[in-house]
Parts: sequence; structure tokens; C-alpha cells
Amino acid sequence: MRVLSVGSCTLDHLGVVERFAEPNLKAEMSKFSVQGGGCAATAIAALARWGVETKFIGKVGNDPRGKLIESTLADEGVDTSDMIHEEGAISQFRFVLIESGSGRKQTVYTRGSVSGLEPDEIDVSVLDDVDLLLVDGKQKAAQLELMREAKKRGITVMFEANRSQRDAAELVANADCLVASERFASQFAGVGRLESLCRALLDRGPCRVIVTMGDEGVVGMDADAQEMIRQEAHPVDVVDTTGAGDIFLGALAYGLLHEWDFAHMIEFANKAAALSCTDIGGRSAIFSIAEIQES
Repeated sequence: MRVLSVGSCTLDHLGVVERFAEPNLKAEMSKFSVQGGGCAATAIAALARWGVETKFIGKVGNDPRGKLIESTLADEGVDTSDMIHEEGAISQFRFVLIESGSGRKQTVYTRGSVSGLEPDEIDVSVLDDVDLLLVDGKQKAAQLELMREAKKRGITVMFEANRSQRDAAELVANADCLVASERFASQFAGVGRLESLCRALLDRGPCRVIVTMGDEGVVGMDADAQEMIRQEAHPVDVVDTTGAGDIFLGALAYGLLHEWDFAHMIEFANKAAALSCTDIGGRSAIFSIAEIQES
């Protein structure tokens, strides 16, 4: 089994403070971490830890931070040989400040000066021997071309949409499995009731849709069963929610690869995402398959 992930990657700096400082005042961090981030990148890092053969394509600058972003994936065993390092560009990064106890966050970020990933920068041969293509919609032109080619080859395509994307219709139509935030789903489909929402999304092309709702849990629907599945959020002591959706995506991909029952697949992803919230950052608390299943 082999997964190709194409999309966002960054370097996350995360700090924990007792409480957010007032303007012009200082607050000492009780904990600090630097780790790889980005939806597509963190999802594939999780899959690599779970023993899946993985490859990632993203774009960074040809600077020390870009090399560090790549190393956070390569060190996990992810194939990064086709990552693009743009000459003279400054790489992206985020800083996330977390309030101890409440889990509230303040996030600042920069895209740097890295240009968008273009279709001609990726050869479709990267799809050779791939079983699942995972994209996050953040590099539409390049991702859409790969999605279309993957569909021709019978490769399963998973698309994660977590923000308002008015031009996402083609991405949704070329996805076999759509993972969407409730906000995206309701804005895109134009309906509010959850069951109607799932059906409306299925009508747009995917054969499976999953709508994530944060601490209210998750719903999903399979085109064959046409019955909505709902699961409450898995209870944990939340430290930080950064990257939880990325881990959910990776865990769902793991279930798809192993052809799990749809309800079991969602349950596993729900647990994996919740457990990732027990430490700071998306990659600090990626639990083993056994630990997730037993939780």
C-alpha cells in the first residue's frame, strides 16, 4: 500500500503560557516545541509512523527552514525526493501560542515568498504504484490535475476541505472520499441539516463524505448505504487542538487503505484526532494503531 500526499507543509513553533499577556506585557512559556506542520504533511507523517509507504510533494524555499520542513518528513520515513525547493524564496512558518488549562490558541503565520505549486512542476508518473492520493485543496491547479489522472487510473482520491473555497466544485467532483469541515460543507452545499448536507455532498461526486464538527463530533455517509453515521467527540483532556484535523485525515486514509467498515473507519479517525489533542502540536501525540483502537 502506498499513499501520495500533495499540499501544504510548514514549520510550527508552539508555546504554552499560563495566560495570554496583555498588550505590551511579557509572558513566559512553560513549554515550547518546534515541529513540522501543515495538513497534507502531518497526515502523511502519521501514516508513515503507522507503517504505510508514503510520499509527499510540497513546495518550500531553498532556505534553511525549507530544508528543515523537508527533514521533519524525511526523518519519519516519508519519501520527499520530489519536494520542490524554490530558489531565493523564503519558506512558510506558523507560531501558535496556547493558553494552559483552556486550550485557547493565538496563531500567527506567514506564507513566506514561496510561489504556488504548478501542474508542470509535478510529473504524473509520481502516481505509479500509488493506492491512495491525498490532497488538501491548498494547491488547486496542481492537485486537480493529479486527481483527474488518479481517477483515470482507479486510484482512490481523498480531498480535505476545511475552509471556504468557492472554486472547490471540481476538487469535490474528483474526490472519492471528501472530508469537510461543517462550515465548508454548509457553505458549499447550501443546506444546514446534517443528513441533507451529507446527501447534497454525495450528489456532487464523492462516494463517501465525512463532515467534522470539532467538539460536537463527526458525521458521515456512504453512497451505497445512504444512512448517516454520527459519532460524538472522543473524550480526552484537551491540551491543544493544533493538527487534530490533520491526524483525523491520516487515520481515515489508514482505514480506507485497509478497507475497514465505514463506521469503524470514522471511529478510529475520531479517536486518533482526539488523542492528538493531549499534547501540543500535530505530531507530538500520534499514538500507535493499537493504542488508538484500545482507547
